[in-house]
Amino acid sequence: MQKPKKPLLYGAALAFALAWMAPGAAFAAESATSENAPQEKTEAKESEDAAKEEIPLALIEVKDTKEKEPTPLRIGQTPQAEGITNYVVTRTSTGSKSEISSKDLPQSISVVSQKILEEQRVKNPEQALSNVAGISNGGGIMNPYSNLLPMFNIRGFRANYFYVDGLYDISSTTGGWTGNLERIEVLKGPSSVLYGNNTPSGVINYITKKPLPKESYTIGQEFGSWGTRTTDLDMSLPLTKDKRWLSRTILETDDTGAFQAGVHNKHFNGSMMIQGQPKEDTTYTFSASFHNYDIAGGYIGSLPTTGTIAPPSGLVPYNANYYNPNVRSAFIARSLAGRVDHKLNQNWLLSAALRYSNSSYHQKYLGAESFTDATNTKITQDYIHALRLTDNLSWDTTFKGDFRAWGIKHNTAFGYEWSKYTMAWPYSAHIWDYSSVDVNNPVWVAPPAVDPAASSSSYTQFRHNLYISDMLELSPQWKLTAGVSHATYSNSSSTRSSGSTWRLGSTYESSPGVTWFAGYSTAFEPNSAQTPNGIVTNFEPRTGDQLEGGLKVGLSNKASVTLAAYKINYQNILYNFGSSSNPDYRLIGEQASTGVELEGNYVVKPGWNILAVYAHNHARTINDKNTSLIGKLTTGVPSNTFKLWTTYEIQDGRWKGLGFGGGVTYVGNRAFNSANTLWLGSYSTIDALVYYKNKDWTYSLNAYNLGDKKYWVDATGVSVYAGQPRSFLFRIERKFS
Repeated sequence: MQKPKKPLLYGAALAFALAWMAPGAAFAAESATSENAPQEKTEAKESEDAAKEEIPLALIEVKDTKEKEPTPLRIGQTPQAEGITNYVVTRTSTGSKSEISSKDLPQSISVVSQKILEEQRVKNPEQALSNVAGISNGGGIMNPYSNLLPMFNIRGFRANYFYVDGLYDISSTTGGWTGNLERIEVLKGPSSVLYGNNTPSGVINYITKKPLPKESYTIGQEFGSWGTRTTDLDMSLPLTKDKRWLSRTILETDDTGAFQAGVHNKHFNGSMMIQGQPKEDTTYTFSASFHNYDIAGGYIGSLPTTGTIAPPSGLVPYNANYYNPNVRSAFIARSLAGRVDHKLNQNWLLSAALRYSNSSYHQKYLGAESFTDATNTKITQDYIHALRLTDNLSWDTTFKGDFRAWGIKHNTAFGYEWSKYTMAWPYSAHIWDYSSVDVNNPVWVAPPAVDPAASSSSYTQFRHNLYISDMLELSPQWKLTAGVSHATYSNSSSTRSSGSTWRLGSTYESSPGVTWFAGYSTAFEPNSAQTPNGIVTNFEPRTGDQLEGGLKVGLSNKASVTLAAYKINYQNILYNFGSSSNPDYRLIGEQASTGVELEGNYVVKPGWNILAVYAHNHARTINDKNTSLIGKLTTGVPSNTFKLWTTYEIQDGRWKGLGFGGGVTYVGNRAFNSANTLWLGSYSTIDALVYYKNKDWTYSLNAYNLGDKKYWVDATGVSVYAGQPRSFLFRIERKFS
């Protein structure tokens, strides 16, 4: 298990050595463009003669470059950055690992902008990602008010591979804090060509806020339903007079109430980022975060299916909770990250990044969600006391090239990604059926005095991925994207797996701002090793592929619309056709997902923004050990979802700074079980917003679920969660700059 450290050490040393290298060494490329005009008159004749000669494209040149104008600072967040003043974001890095226009990629990429996050005052990723077509809760939202362990489906398949600023992280992201996010980017469909082993659903990439280029302080205070209170501070400070080093610190503390009686959670979240550009061709980014939660233990608000979605109807109160809110759990997470971006020359950029995060989840709860007997009057109470520790180390080095070769412009990214994730359970204690409570009037009993037993349970996984992606500009209108990768996966449970994946697609801009696209991409994910008769057996990995096509419309920063149709296949799902004593494993499982999505962000006029998303999905089982499940819909995935959100802010006159708006969210029926015999019904909610802001002050009032609809927002496979009733959030914000 020590061998995987060597590539990390060697690669890090190489990356930092290259970062300090003098520019000038690169593949021969287009270096005399209209931006480098100083040589035009004096060297015109030489250029003509040189153009007649045949120069090998693979030639490597090393030469001194002429003195250029100082490079503008490439650090910090400008006030006019995309997604800050409106909803439109046209350039992302998640789909290519290089900053290129989203319309030029033959795959759907969705972005939840900073303005959306701020207007809706989202408190967790579930709320934020409701603005993306094709995403649904993935089953088991834990405690809706704890911000722990977010889980999602994208286009019908589980998507729990989370990234922060492009680096794999499933330790600190389990805290689900959105207060330091600039935006959230979602690459839909197979993403293994850039991110290694993964389901064919996609990846979620959290992009954190960068420092502002001037001294700025923002203090906010919020008051919400059920006694919720939040205080936050956002502070940007230039660290040097020339502003070549910038910093941003964001702190937030809250006491969050719930509509279930007696439930409240306390959170402290903090992050710091320092960015510097000491040399014109090199930037550094360092960041850290800390999260400390004191939360009610257990699956707060998790209710039995009997009496909610299954008869007898209305047996269980909508606002019931069967987990003792006085038995508390503690969650602590930390992260450290560093990144260097070095411009090797005019055409090539090297990016190397390293991220470490860990978490400690001291889990303690007393409760459950099942009836003790057929009378349906008592709910069982289980006692759990355990400690879960996680460590996550990830590294990615990417070379990004923008050059011409063989007469074609290329935008290339190739590199190596590596990560190590460890989860351990040092101790645990379980007492099943410790007590019971009345279904209509739960009275909490004291937890037992029991010391948890020591445990050596632990799990470690290693991921490696070598990748290359290239976008070729065949003409100003026609672009071709191709990529290939090879990834390996191993863990301490003897699972070993590897796979090569690829992506191929094209875009064609038929008229200014109107681009047609089509693409094919693949993915792989390991099957767990099995030990029949004590012999470790590894199986071929699960594989997936997607065929996608559609239309992207972009009008500068005024509009961004994507219409996409897709078909995803997911094969090689492992089943045991024998028994535990005489196993017979076969790779026969198969699922498929087809659908249509429409996403649009539009600036009707200055101050008036509209977001609209619609998704139709048909995810189903194609082959299964249980043949009666063939053709059934996958659980938790709605067939139809829709969201409309719009706001308008008066731009001048007496009422300048007054804004208002709101939206509607619709989620269709979802299968609760694989047999499709039990369902979570459809629901729709209406939200509203009104605010006023001037130079220094902002006042806002958000209202959620104005109609006070009762609905089931999520399910775990054994229980359901009630959606949040009508609630309000009032915020006062003061800026100093």
